[in-house]
Amino acid sequence: MLHRRMQRVRVITLVFTALTAVYLYAFPAATLPYLALVFGHFAAGLLLAGLLIHVLIRTSSPGWIVTAVGAALGIVLAFTGASRPFEWLLYTHIGISVLGVVLLLAAGRRRPLITFGALSTAVLVLSASAWSLRELRWRDAYRIRNPDMPPEAQAYEGDGVNGPFFPSSSQTSHGGKIPSRFFMESQACQRCHPDIYEQWSSSAHRFSSFNNQWYRKSIEYMQDVVGVRPSKWCAGCHDPALLFSGMFDTPVRELIDKPEAHAGLGCVMCHSIAAVKSTMGQGDYTLEYPALAELAASPNKLVQAVHDFLVHVNPEPHRRTFLKPFVRSQTADFCSTCHKVHLDTHVNNYRWIRGFNDYDNWQASGVSGFGARSFYYPPKP
Repeated sequence: MLHRRMQRVRVITLVFTALTAVYLYAFPAATLPYLALVFGHFAAGLLLAGLLIHVLIRTSSPGWIVTAVGAALGIVLAFTGASRPFEWLLYTHIGISVLGVVLLLAAGRRRPLITFGALSTAVLVLSASAWSLRELRWRDAYRIRNPDMPPEAQAYEGDGVNGPFFPSSSQTSHGGKIPSRFFMESQACQRCHPDIYEQWSSSAHRFSSFNNQWYRKSIEYMQDVVGVRPSKWCAGCHDPALLFSGMFDTPVRELIDKPEAHAGLGCVMCHSIAAVKSTMGQGDYTLEYPALAELAASPNKLVQAVHDFLVHVNPEPHRRTFLKPFVRSQTADFCSTCHKVHLDTHVNNYRWIRGFNDYDNWQASGVSGFGARSFYYPPKP
């Protein structure tokens, strides 16, 4: 009786781990249900590994032996994590576990070899479909594409003249404001990225706001001459903590002692950009406020530990939240959103004028691979 119950629990646990594995691989997402499934998959894997110890003592079934190896690799992954250096281990764990399930399903059939072949074919089709859902759809959804035509006038850029951030072209995915603290918690990133945090702490991005005296005096003068609203044109790329929280509606002289005025461009500013709408620059991006943003930056040690463990064993949701494909595949286009600017009537009360333009200068140079001079450069390695 006990043996049958153990066998039933083992089969149910195996089915649960298999089904959750398919879902976790094909549909990574930074949501509470998904993260709960990550925990569930890990717990079920531990339970299955424990149940298999008894089985391995009494059986020589290839299916259970291979499945046990897959479970053991899963436990190893809990210690190594599934980040890029250990991605091979993740796929080894998946491959061996799948092989174990196929062997178990084929065992005891009248024609085990034919069954094994049919199941293997089905697994290959399912794997290709899961990979396509995971990778191709994701990459295609986050590409930087220029519109067929630019806006007719500055009044049509971003959210338009009635938008909360105009004349900056910046937008938020939900159409509303974002709490200022979201842009001021770069120290939370330091736990896992200490080297990058150290580089950022002395970078130009860190000192892009009113902790830069040249910029501060420029904005103070601009607001004295043309008022507060036109200066939002600058804030989209210099003062996210002030602009997106609504604080930039106040003259800068009244904000200068607030920590938001000295936040600069924190880690999440660039890494939360969900879309770059064109390479026309001028802050032409859409910012996304992640649903679980407060988990990573929580001061609660238990919450931090849970968050860090989940990122450790399954970093894909975190990666998809803060590292959209265009950051790597279209890096220059991504940077163009703030490294190319223009002034227009709502800023200077005059006409369209080109401001500084790093992006077009880079594109026309030989090193970009697009300019005529690129012909004389050596092939890229």
